[in-house]
Amino acid sequence: MTKTYKALESAKTELGNNLSIVEKSIEDLPKGDLLIKVQYSSLNYKDAMSAKGIPGVTRNYPHIPGIDAAGIVELSKDENFKEGDEVIVTGYDLGMNTPGGFGEYVSVPSNWAITLPEGLTTREAMALGTAGLTAGLSVHALESYRNYVGLSGTKSIVTGATGGVGSVAVMLLSKLGSEVTAVTGKKG
Repeated sequence: MTKTYKALESAKTELGNNLSIVEKSIEDLPKGDLLIKVQYSSLNYKDAMSAKGIPGVTRNYPHIPGIDAAGIVELSKDENFKEGDEVIVTGYDLGMNTPGGFGEYVSVPSNWAITLPEGLTTREAMALGTAGLTAGLSVHALESYRNYVGLSGTKSIVTGATGGVGSVAVMLLSKLGSEVTAVTGKKG
């Protein structure tokens, strides 16, 4: 008997894209190094674009969005990961043209995954999501700049401050002692 799982699938129709919960076969997932039982995924702007069928994100439908996922390795073909490891997958092609985190399982190349950092749960990782990772990497890049003496007492400007990346960047910079000016093009 083939193992199945549930997923949120976006399918093109004459009236636009239709979203529905479907049952899929694990055998139909791409043949990756890791089969991951997804515990959490975040909701990203790209996910909305993929779900709605907006060109430029996903080429082939029906499709399972979800550009990130956190979960437990169920099967591994890579000695660096073992069954039971908690991992995060973000970026690459996940949820764009590879079935994504809005399914109960993903199958990915092992170089798409990282071991969940100590002290972080899979839920917390996806509460931050890809946007949080991007903001964190940006702040880390500032900290890695030559002659870095810390962000305390500095002034920062964050554009797109009401979006996912911007809002997390504002929070991180503020917590590190920078005086943040948040900029947005949104009214109100």
